[in-house]
Amino acid sequence: MPSSATSAPLHVALLADGVYPYRLGGIQRHTRMLALHFAKAGVQVTLLHSADTPELRARAEALDDFPAEARAKIKSLVVVPPQAGRYPGHYLNDCRAYSQVLLERYRQENVGADFVYAQGLTGIAFGAARRRGATDLPPVGVNQHGYEMFQKAANLRAWLEQLVLRGQVVALDRSADVVFTFPRKIREIVERRCRVPAERLVEVPNAIDGTWIVAHRPAPTAKRRFLFIGRHERRKGVPELLEAIAPLRAHGVEFHFVGPIPEQLRLERDDVVYHGTITDTATLQGILDSSDVLLCPSFAEGMPTVVLEAMARGLAVIATDVGATAEWVGADNGVLLPFPDVGALRTAIERCIAMPVSELHRLQAASIAKARECTWDLVTAKTIAAIQARI
Repeated sequence: MPSSATSAPLHVALLADGVYPYRLGGIQRHTRMLALHFAKAGVQVTLLHSADTPELRARAEALDDFPAEARAKIKSLVVVPPQAGRYPGHYLNDCRAYSQVLLERYRQENVGADFVYAQGLTGIAFGAARRRGATDLPPVGVNQHGYEMFQKAANLRAWLEQLVLRGQVVALDRSADVVFTFPRKIREIVERRCRVPAERLVEVPNAIDGTWIVAHRPAPTAKRRFLFIGRHERRKGVPELLEAIAPLRAHGVEFHFVGPIPEQLRLERDDVVYHGTITDTATLQGILDSSDVLLCPSFAEGMPTVVLEAMARGLAVIATDVGATAEWVGADNGVLLPFPDVGALRTAIERCIAMPVSELHRLQAASIAKARECTWDLVTAKTIAAIQARI
């Protein structure tokens, strides 16, 4: 049972399907930063998560990539995920089974947290247990991030996959004591499609660690270096991006890709560079620092971490108006496209190629200024206040 002692530090059980760098992805990076900044603020964290191999699970259990001062405040409980199904639509059942594993481990370890913060669909079993009257669980808050299943689908197959998830997403939000939501289009989805009343909503943006933010950025050269960072998912718009840049070949223009881009999709050219998957922060920052413009042509997003990280390093941004992206990207620091249309994307890239150095530098400076307004210290303080108000 949660402790009632007012002098005890706040204890949060943080549920996730994985934590960066032991699993890759935006939610995984968000989980890492939330855990680190909870610990920094004096919150005791029990982190329930997983990884894909025994080696990675051992590293995740030890949190070997976390600073020592954070590990002192974070108890890491790593579970073995259930074997994934093989039939169509298995993802939802996999999520339910994984959440049940987390609940069983929570009870086995007598975690007794004051609050459960569940990332994505990891809170399904916790919400169901609370609905059945479980008295051993504290209030549950969920953050489902992008709500991609309610956004534009890239094709029919993606739309059908989204359709399967909608009912569970709505049920989880409506069962939660608190729903943490990103602003703009994401909040609209939570209010209108999931029908969550405003009194149970806490609007918190994604955030950036202050150490990522550069004080200033040197003026760009006449060269133009464009960068895409992301996993190969259909919603990320990689085929549209590659089609857009296919006819663009100019002296001093390069396109760089970070992430697992399949061989069959790649453009085999000297001006297109594939770095593969990168988990080392210094290496990633080095690539960002040598780039000029981030490309994020997604069909659906929440509040993409990669955009904020790029802004913090002083990149202009070309992105689509999905999720809460418009909270960060606009005419003052880049180009916001209504849709990942190939022609419009190519036009935006051509505009940045032809842009005078002084104008591009102005966009880059605006990105840095915006990043300073959304640090993890600010977001964590708001999150902790919302949790304390409900316990």
